[in-house]
Amino acid sequence: MDIFRKNKLEEKLIRALNNLNLNRKLLLLYLLCVLLPLLITDGYILTSIISNERSQFNEGMKTVAKNVSADFINSIKTASDVSNNMYVDRSIYTFLDTPFNDNEDFYTRYYDWIKQNGYQSLYLPHLARFIFVADNNTIIPGGNIYTLKSVEDNNWYQEFISSKYKAQFIFYFMGDENGAIQTKTKQVKLVRWLDYYKDTEIKKMLVINLDYPSLMSNLSSKNYGMLAYICDGDKIIFSTDGQMNIYSPYSSINEADIRKAGYTSEIDYMGKTYTIMVFPDNSNVVAGAFRKNMPVMFLLLAMNILMPLILVRLINKSFINRIGKLNKVFEIGTDNVGLVTVNNVEGSDEIAHLMNGYNELVLRNRQLIKTIYEDKLVYQENEIEKQQAELLAMRMQINPHFMFNCLENIRMHSVIKGEKETASMIERLAALERDVVEWNQDVIPLYKEMTFIKNYLKLQQYRYGERFSFSINVSDEVSDASIPKLTLATFVENACVHGAEKKTRDVVIIISAHASGDRLVMEIEDTGAGMDSDSAERLQKMMRECTFADLKKNRHIGILNACLRTKLIAGGDVDFLFESEEQIGTYIKITMPLKHYELQQSEGGEE
Repeated sequence: MDIFRKNKLEEKLIRALNNLNLNRKLLLLYLLCVLLPLLITDGYILTSIISNERSQFNEGMKTVAKNVSADFINSIKTASDVSNNMYVDRSIYTFLDTPFNDNEDFYTRYYDWIKQNGYQSLYLPHLARFIFVADNNTIIPGGNIYTLKSVEDNNWYQEFISSKYKAQFIFYFMGDENGAIQTKTKQVKLVRWLDYYKDTEIKKMLVINLDYPSLMSNLSSKNYGMLAYICDGDKIIFSTDGQMNIYSPYSSINEADIRKAGYTSEIDYMGKTYTIMVFPDNSNVVAGAFRKNMPVMFLLLAMNILMPLILVRLINKSFINRIGKLNKVFEIGTDNVGLVTVNNVEGSDEIAHLMNGYNELVLRNRQLIKTIYEDKLVYQENEIEKQQAELLAMRMQINPHFMFNCLENIRMHSVIKGEKETASMIERLAALERDVVEWNQDVIPLYKEMTFIKNYLKLQQYRYGERFSFSINVSDEVSDASIPKLTLATFVENACVHGAEKKTRDVVIIISAHASGDRLVMEIEDTGAGMDSDSAERLQKMMRECTFADLKKNRHIGILNACLRTKLIAGGDVDFLFESEEQIGTYIKITMPLKHYELQQSEGGEE
């Protein structure tokens, strides 16, 4: 009985949720599962975690700052101790004040001095090199000794002079400076004036180069438990995480770093103030709070998990069941042609509206398939048939055009010459007729087209006699290139009829074909009658822009026919150049892709 009542109550709740919009469902989820638990637990979290854990964490940051400060001072203290000993070493002052007679005198005394004092072989932790600088022009700069003039332009010297201190640690980034490592890297120097003895006016300076990688490794090897920076002004000179790159300039502290720092302290050493910044690891605070407040956290988890689970279960049944229906109809739609509608739409919320909208979309989609897609197929079929008919008509226009001119040539030759050479002319005419009539391919190799043109031009020689000559030059690399049948022949025939026929003087026709990169270039040049420049420009424009409709209203049917068929085969990637001058001649250049096109069989023979 209790189970039955429970199921009934659950069904009522699901039906109620089905009629609630998504906004109210999410609001209900937020009120019951987020806001209410937060209101109960916020007070305790703020008082117990923030007040207890933060105070202990702050003490830990102070300890880290003290330890980092002590380790930092200990790391650089060796250099300051060594400098104090050298500061009172009379032999250093004596050597640097000595006026040397020449280079040999300097080097002799220099090596004796180094050998006696042992500075060159001295090794101490974190110390890399000793350098002595003096305002003594008889010194030869190099090794451990430099003149004051040779280092005046160095960054560390400028920074030391501007500080006004007698001794100071200089942290800077440099390279290619005298007395320094030649690689660009972070540097640390202890610089101090040697002015303990006042019996000379020569300025002297001690420079101790510290090993920056060794100092950085010493600090980063300590387990402080937190990230800490040591800063010289706004310059980060050391970091406890060991991630500083010695080959890049020092980073600077910005406002964001200052805000993130949990604790900041300062230390003074040799006249300079250094800042220690400690950055807390907030994850440690959270982990400590969980460990110390485990019972309360379990209570919070129970309140924030159990209540959402109950409500989500009800919402799932409201959402998932109906969304599952939509998913099923989509799967059916992918396996079949067309989409199917959703049956038994329940509720009045956004999901129900979505399902009803989907059903309307399916109905509209079916109508669109019928009115657009099917009609489009019919339209495309009609267009294909139309293009095939136009192509067939273009073929029909070519045969009579050539056959008429060839037969006319034979007739005129027979009248003029008699029957003596008729057999030879008829043989060539038969070859031409076979090429024209047997049209089983729209695309042929270039060498076949040239064979046809050669036979045609031989017949023209019978007609015009010695005043007519021709030349054909086709490179081997393009002889197998494919072109539309009888297109190039059309331009050659035009050169004969309109060039040679209208000119009484000698006429030469030159035909050539070669490759230019991945393009086929075909050229036809004649020394015939030609035409005026305006007519040539109009004809070139028609050749480049012609359409099938132009064949019905233009007198240049043969040329436009050839241009259209070439464009059709090459996908429009064709360029035509047409130049002509009256009584000089005509030049035609055709450029198209150099490749083999798929042979297209004609659908019917020629009548």
